[in-house]
Amino acid sequence: MRIATLLLLAFLVVCPGAPQQKDVPAEVESARKALESARNDLNHAGGEWGGHRAAAVQHIDQAIKELNEAEKFAREHHDIK
Repeated sequence: MRIATLLLLAFLVVCPGAPQQKDVPAEVESARKALESARNDLNHAGGEWGGHRAAAVQHIDQAIKELNEAEKFAREHHDIK
């Protein structure tokens, strides 16, 4: 009985029951950095461009907000750490 208990304990240490959580995928981090870079470029571009530059910045801000919400959802559902 004692050997069976030790084997079970060793198995649980090596193969835990819960799946391992992952970090945020590198592609998501890359996309976030690209969006932030684009926002920075547009903010320093000068001119109003008929309001389209400001609208583009707002769309980028919304995209970053969506990424943040997606990350929050993934953390709450244990898809990532």
